[in-house]
Amino acid sequence: MPLRDIIGQDNAVKALNAMLGKEDINGAYLFLGPKGVGKFSAGIEFAKAINCAKLGPDACGECVSCKKMEPTRAKARGSCGRNTEPAVVSVAGECIDSLNHPDLFIIRKEEGASFIKIDRIRDVIYQASLKPYEARKKIFIIAEAEDMNEESQNALLKILEEPRENQIFILTTSAVSGILPTVFSRCKVVKFNLLSQARIQEILINRQGFNEEEAVLFSRMALGSPGRAIAFKENDEIRERDRMLNDFFLRKRAILREEACDDKKYNDLDASLGMLLSWYRDLLVSKFTQDRNIFLNADRIEEIFSYSARFSADKLERDISSVMKTMNYIRRNINPKMALFNMAIELERQ
Repeated sequence: MPLRDIIGQDNAVKALNAMLGKEDINGAYLFLGPKGVGKFSAGIEFAKAINCAKLGPDACGECVSCKKMEPTRAKARGSCGRNTEPAVVSVAGECIDSLNHPDLFIIRKEEGASFIKIDRIRDVIYQASLKPYEARKKIFIIAEAEDMNEESQNALLKILEEPRENQIFILTTSAVSGILPTVFSRCKVVKFNLLSQARIQEILINRQGFNEEEAVLFSRMALGSPGRAIAFKENDEIRERDRMLNDFFLRKRAILREEACDDKKYNDLDASLGMLLSWYRDLLVSKFTQDRNIFLNADRIEEIFSYSARFSADKLERDISSVMKTMNYIRRNINPKMALFNMAIELERQ
């Protein structure tokens, strides 16, 4: 998929094409924007275009270099089917099955790790000290660069300060606050934006094979992120939403049932709480409008109007605050079972 086929990021694609057209490619780039809007895909296509044999403003997709930079993917199994954890792994929860191009390196936090380890960055530094094997430039894509801790970022900083002509660094991030100012200042920033619900719906139907009903529901719940919309279906997150509603909204006295506060029952607790938050958001919105096109939970609109009549706007605002507070607790590694228990108590209060 060349840069020109990336939907909804016209400004970012235009900026990258301009750089490629001038052959003004050097140093480090920071692709900044929300999760799931195409930053990583754009990084791959940018890398392909840089080393494309045709030297145009976009990758041709047909030359040897372009084809070798097209990653194939396989579900992760252990350490990507190897005996040791590789330095270059993981794309959206999957492992690169074959990095066919010896001059393309993809670095990301390993599964279960809290951050990108310093050993991975040291490996990057070593690889960058070597000449390209067959391409014009070695390219290093650090996905979700905010996952580098301060030590890792400082280790990377030296090579960003003294870039070589034959190497390019592409960092992607959805949390610029996690990037050290010294690293940020040495990168050319390319901004990516959220997409409209209509654009996401178009992507889901035309490119992902969703039926219209699925596309409407998931494009609304995606909140501008096509990657998130796709993940909703792949991870069966509607089932997770319904489980959350069953435990903390539909059933009474959830605080008396220990299983309701068992964080292990949810595939992704943060995402599940996000789904619960979307439910309370819709309940509150229904107090002020009858426009059904703005509700996130499009498959349960009738229930939303029915249930919202039972609560005051003040109560719903307090419940939204409670869910958001619980999400913050979980992200700060506070005991999830206790956080859920406290949330259940607060949601029960009138």
